[in-house]
Amino acid sequence: MVILVRVDDRLLHGQIICSWVPHIKADALVVASDEAARDSLVSEIISSCGHKGLSVCVKSIKDAVAHVNSGECGVRVILIVGDLLDAMAVYEEGFRFETLNLGNIHHEEDGREVTPSIIINREDEEIIRRFESLGVRMDIRDVPASAPARHGAGRCP
Repeated sequence: MVILVRVDDRLLHGQIICSWVPHIKADALVVASDEAARDSLVSEIISSCGHKGLSVCVKSIKDAVAHVNSGECGVRVILIVGDLLDAMAVYEEGFRFETLNLGNIHHEEDGREVTPSIIINREDEEIIRRFESLGVRMDIRDVPASAPARHGAGRCP
């Protein structure tokens, strides 16, 4: 069962392994990224982050959705995508979720800072509004110990 769906442009790193995994007691991480799945070196590096009690896999968006929908990927799963566009692709591919954690998004050249780790552009704002119209709640925070940033009605603070 997927416990957390996270947008993180760094995909897998210390915040996830050291904070989110123990917080939600995850036993599996699924990285849904067409780009990472095509690159065997990137896939191997990300997958090597697994350890006893934590499996890590990298799959294309379509394969990741099939994998998590099959229920065979783990009991407590974190699904990670690199950007909001991929999060919407996962949703449209048939994996439904009620909450989307925004952990790290950096569009520094054409973006607006929501928090130090969330800098969104106009396309991101449109996707957030679309998610909200579908009833998906935004949880904006980098680590579980942080208070979620306030967000509402398609606009970030």
